[in-house]
Amino acid sequence: MRNAIKIDRDTIITIDNSGCIGEKEHDCVKVPNELAAYYSARVSILEQWCAGAQPTHLFLANFTSEDAWADYQKGFAKAFEEIGEKMPPLNGSTESNFTSMQSGLSLTVVGKKAFEINEENCDWFIVGRPLVGEEVVMNPADVAKLNELILLIKIGIIKHVWPVGSKGIKAECKKIFKNNEIECALPLEKSGGPSTCVIVAVDREQLGQFFDTITAPIEKLIIK
Repeated sequence: MRNAIKIDRDTIITIDNSGCIGEKEHDCVKVPNELAAYYSARVSILEQWCAGAQPTHLFLANFTSEDAWADYQKGFAKAFEEIGEKMPPLNGSTESNFTSMQSGLSLTVVGKKAFEINEENCDWFIVGRPLVGEEVVMNPADVAKLNELILLIKIGIIKHVWPVGSKGIKAECKKIFKNNEIECALPLEKSGGPSTCVIVAVDREQLGQFFDTITAPIEKLIIK
C-alpha cells in the first residue's frame, strides 16, 4: 500500500487534501470547485486501488463554504461516473462559523478489499505525465484516465497501480523498489499534482492490450 491505512482484514482508509484551489479570490489555482473535488476524489480512488480496494463511503471536510458543498458533491460523482460506479454515500461537515480566505477540502474514503495485488511476471510503466497547478487544466490528454486503468485492473492486465504524488516519481519508486535505481524519460522529481500520472505493473503476456487501451502517454520504467 502507499498512504492507505488498513483498519481490519478488509477495510481500507485513504485521504486527500486540496488547499488554495478553487473559486475564491485568494486561491493560488483558479478552477471551478467541481473540478477541484473531481481531482481530490481521483487521488483517493487511486489510493484505494493501490491497496487493492474499492470505495464504499465518502467523508468530506469542507472549509470553503456551505455553497461549495453541492459543487464538491458533483465533482466526486463525476469521478465515479468515469469509472462506471455509483458514488458511495457522502457525509461530512462544513466550517460555517468563520469564512476562509481560500478554498479547502479534505476527502476521506473508506473502502473494502476487492482484488489482489500481484507483481510477478510484470513490466513497469508510467501512465500519464507529472502535472501540477495550471498544467493539469491545460493538458488533459496527458492525465492518466481512471476508466482505462480500472478496466485493465478488473481483467487482470494491470496487476498493481501506484499513484504519483507531490514528491514525484523517484520518491514513489523508492517506496516500491527500495534501494533499486530507476530510469525513465520523465522528470523524476517533479510533482505529480493530483496523481496525473501513475506507476503500473503490467502482465508481460498482455502488453499488447495494455498499449491498445491506454490513451494517455506511456513511458517504460527501468528497474536496475
